[in-house]
Amino acid sequence: MVTIKDVAARAGVSPATVSRVLNGVPTVDAEIAARVREAVAALDYQPNQAGRNLRMRIDSAFGPEFSVRSREHLGAKRRIAERAAALVSANDVIGLDSGSTVSMMCPHLPPGVMVYTNSLAVLQPAARRGVTVNLAPGRYVPEMAAVFGTETDQYFRQRRLRRYFLSSAKIDVRRGLYNINPLTTTVKLAAMERADMCVVLAHHEKFCDAGLDTYAPLERIDLLITDYIPTPYRDVVLQSGVPVIEVAPPAASQTD
Repeated sequence: MVTIKDVAARAGVSPATVSRVLNGVPTVDAEIAARVREAVAALDYQPNQAGRNLRMRIDSAFGPEFSVRSREHLGAKRRIAERAAALVSANDVIGLDSGSTVSMMCPHLPPGVMVYTNSLAVLQPAARRGVTVNLAPGRYVPEMAAVFGTETDQYFRQRRLRRYFLSSAKIDVRRGLYNINPLTTTVKLAAMERADMCVVLAHHEKFCDAGLDTYAPLERIDLLITDYIPTPYRDVVLQSGVPVIEVAPPAASQTD
């Protein structure tokens, strides 16, 4: 059986680098990533998906659980969320999606704002701020700490939002926003249709150039807030015309 160590040896890299390439981490050098993929193909390496899912607590249908996502890149996410919350005024009507970074806006929201959400991770923290929180109906998905479904989509189609803050599993810099499960994308699209302004919150590891099957082009969003855009993707993102706010330089973000 071919192992990840065999792939690493053929590609001349460490097993950790092979793991990062296989997991789609975009900060790996493009030339190194290409060598790893060539080695994977040449050796016909087949990852043990069940074991990988168990180690990473990944649900095959929805991706990483919310409890896992909420602990990753914590410093970067908090800075992004705080900057996003600064856009919100007390009289705003906003939508907050089920992303872990979006939920971190709650401690910074001004009292008096009205929030529509499908995220249970938003409900209590926002309410404690004196915020009026309206929770959409739908099927509760524990892995996502949120509700989804046709009821949820319809609920957002009947609302008018001044701003909608959302996340995305990946941002394919040439194709747009990507989520793992279509169930989690339809609610985003419904809310985006009803929002005057759509704001995406994403840390640097969300960026990729992988030809993903996306649910919305970059041009569909009005503002992107990130800690920073990795160098291989910076020009493509900036050329898209989407306004970008970077809240931390790369050197300050390496340990997040």
